[in-house]
Amino acid sequence: MKFLNPFKINDWNIKHLLTTVILFQALLWITIILESYNIYIPFVRGIVAFIALFFLNGILILRILRIHELDSIRTLLYSLGLGTASIMFFGMLVDLVYPFLGITLPISTDPLLITFTAFTGLLSYLSFRRDGKFNRPDILDTTGLSVPILTFLLLPFIAIFGTYLINIYQNNILLIIMFFLIAVVPFLVAYNKLPKKLYPFAIFSMALTLVLSTSLISNYITGWDINLEYYFTNLVTNTSYWNSSIPDLLNAMLSLVIIVPIFSKLSGMSVVAIYKVIYPFIFVFVPLGLYSIFQRQTTHKIAFFACFLFISIFMFFLEMPYLARQEIGELFFVLMIMLMLEKDISDRNILILTVVFIPALLVSHYSMDYIYIFLVISSYLIILLRNRNLSDKYPRLGKWPILSFFFKNPNGVERPKMRYGLQILLLFSITILYYLFVSSSVLFNLTLTTLNNLITISYLFLFNPSALMAVGIVTSEKTFLRSIALVLHLLIEALIAVGILALIVRRTKMKFNENYALFTVMSFVLLILVIVVPFLAGALNPERFYQIALIFLSVFFVVGWLRFSDLINRLFKNRWNPKSVKKNSFKLMALFLAVSLMFNSGVAYELLNDKPSSMVLHTSMDGPKFNNLEVTGTQWITDYRVNDEVHADSYRFLLLNGFIPYEKAKSTFYYPNTGSYMFLGTYNLLTGEFGIPQAGSTTLQYYSISNLTSVGSSIYDNGGSKVFI
Repeated sequence: MKFLNPFKINDWNIKHLLTTVILFQALLWITIILESYNIYIPFVRGIVAFIALFFLNGILILRILRIHELDSIRTLLYSLGLGTASIMFFGMLVDLVYPFLGITLPISTDPLLITFTAFTGLLSYLSFRRDGKFNRPDILDTTGLSVPILTFLLLPFIAIFGTYLINIYQNNILLIIMFFLIAVVPFLVAYNKLPKKLYPFAIFSMALTLVLSTSLISNYITGWDINLEYYFTNLVTNTSYWNSSIPDLLNAMLSLVIIVPIFSKLSGMSVVAIYKVIYPFIFVFVPLGLYSIFQRQTTHKIAFFACFLFISIFMFFLEMPYLARQEIGELFFVLMIMLMLEKDISDRNILILTVVFIPALLVSHYSMDYIYIFLVISSYLIILLRNRNLSDKYPRLGKWPILSFFFKNPNGVERPKMRYGLQILLLFSITILYYLFVSSSVLFNLTLTTLNNLITISYLFLFNPSALMAVGIVTSEKTFLRSIALVLHLLIEALIAVGILALIVRRTKMKFNENYALFTVMSFVLLILVIVVPFLAGALNPERFYQIALIFLSVFFVVGWLRFSDLINRLFKNRWNPKSVKKNSFKLMALFLAVSLMFNSGVAYELLNDKPSSMVLHTSMDGPKFNNLEVTGTQWITDYRVNDEVHADSYRFLLLNGFIPYEKAKSTFYYPNTGSYMFLGTYNLLTGEFGIPQAGSTTLQYYSISNLTSVGSSIYDNGGSKVFI
């Protein structure tokens, strides 16, 4: 079947594009008007609003910039990035300006609908005037691909039905089958049974399936930070304006306080639904962007296996759906890397996109902003070091391969312009100004405090080794299966190290962009520091940073695997044909990644009756997963509490964070002061246990709730949650 490529709509005839834009705007108005008369058409308003706001506005901006004839992946990613950034920045402008025009509730449906329709109209007019004559539509040919396309289209629905079985019947069999089906896909690629054209679609489908299997667990949001994110998002959604002076880190993140409230008002979706469906859907474009980055520097097959590693590590699908701001932050992080490799966009347009994406990264996730600043500055310093030609003055620097990477400019390696000076200027100026004036300067003050602490502890670490004695190392008894999982992770890290070493000594047999190579090496260095140096682990969560580092490093797992296979063949004096070695390497890699997925997902522990690791698969496992009765109980105490403090265990404390200011919710085992409240959830009531962390550890210690319930008096009980006073 052949038809106009909807993923490259910016190359269509301008009349066809504008007709599509007008159609979606009309549908949005119609559905909103119908719902005002209590006439609801399921899903239509949400889908229409999502495409109109996140994609079509971005497509119009691409058209205004006259950016054309990119492949489908880059067109999708750039349009999504521009659409998301336009919601953040235009939405912030609306919130700041409208009160001066007498509109006291700027983040409400009517002003937003009129304003964003006018904004889309302006973009449509500018695109018509600037680029009205371009007409080179791309034809999408799906001939012979119907069956595999249908298969990957259906894969996410297995996650949807599987989570339904978990939520209603506590049955995980369908989710386990889902993980086995995903584990089969690398074998299809290794044995050349899947067409190359479908590699990106397969990655997208598997990534979406994996994140939905986590995000759709429970009818309420699940996870750690996302509860606090929900609190600040709800403040804006409920009050219909953003109070930028609230002194909290999360209140400064436009990915939380602007995008979600605006989209909620225009789409009619609840904040919970947006965090459980829309943000995970946006996030799965990250591995799609990585496929484009890897494929343009290596091969289709290497890019596929690198992306499969990225999505199969537990942080991607078991942790990231709980970190809404990082989901958006990683999107802009990947977009900046894509620009690093860009050859088909003019320097002027790359400059414009850089000026858009860097501030968008800053207001999406502050930690990723810091990481990107480190990578830009460290890479720029290496370039300055190379330009001093120290290898000519000190020949040994040029002879030692590892040192040569840092001191000698490579020969014949392509290095497109990176505009390091501009990026550093943007990063520092915008970061300082934004963090200084938003959220009562709390981000700026925290940044200075963190830097001061790092410098102080660095001094102690370097000049007083005994300071290390204060660092506690928590160990726990590991089962046999846990030991296997540890070995698998160590092998992945070892092979990444082999790949990085091959990059440094220029033995990868691939042409990596030099800027990308610099970022990769420095992200690997930072990862080692985060893991090895104790105080850095406190500043940057090692697991979360590892997931970010894999944006660069996952492709070097594949490179390292292939180089190691070549080394084994050389040790046996080239006993096997190099082509057959490479083919068999991919087959073994498919087996390794399939087994790794079974451990990362927790399937291995479920099937072999080991201690469960995933609250997605194991319904009785304690964790930040809440039911309707617990949410109802939390809403009750939010509405009717007289005194401020509400106490709960470590996980129910997180639930309270979504409704009660952080400083008013306490996680403690000791019965609160007179007049305070103790909240117990379903797990506490069913098991009679109350979990809090051990001293100096994140591991929970469980105690009986009998002491709590015998002292306090119950003032609320709905069968799934209780409140004592």
